[in-house]
Amino acid sequence: MHDVIVGAGVKIGDNCIINTKSIVEHGSSIGNHCHISTNAVINGDVVVGNGSFIGSGAISKEGVRIGDNCFAKAGSVIK
Repeated sequence: MHDVIVGAGVKIGDNCIINTKSIVEHGSSIGNHCHISTNAVINGDVVVGNGSFIGSGAISKEGVRIGDNCFAKAGSVIK
């Protein structure tokens, strides 16, 4: 979508939405069927499992693993 930033070495699975102004930093991996919402920040070396939803404005700490079918509400800080 518009104004998305995808860093070096990022892997994005099938059937994903990487929404407006979101950032997926270096070395991260987004599983299949995920939705990364508007203005979300996935920091470096994060793994997002299949079928997960990351809400608008959510921010992940670097290097975390988010499991399959997880839901992070808007504005969350994922540690």
